[in-house]
Amino acid sequence: MRKVCQIFVCATPGEGRCGAKGGGELFEMFREEVERYGVAPSTVLRNACTRRHEEGPVVFAYPDDVWYTRVTPEDVPEIVERHLAPMRVES
Repeated sequence: MRKVCQIFVCATPGEGRCGAKGGGELFEMFREEVERYGVAPSTVLRNACTRRHEEGPVVFAYPDDVWYTRVTPEDVPEIVERHLAPMRVES
């Protein structure tokens, strides 16, 4: 049985919020990275503001219940590998 997992990326616009700290760019990077694993980009979703602006950009992996703060582009491949790579269909 395949594991169902989603990654939520906060990209809320506004001064000091995740969007202003690169959340929008991270959202696109996550979608591109999951496609490399053959996983639908729809597994990456924009998250509603979590009011954790000082820790942004914030990323949440569901259902693993893992929060990532101050996420950078360099973190994207590792987060995808940890949470979504197991979803690949083995042939």
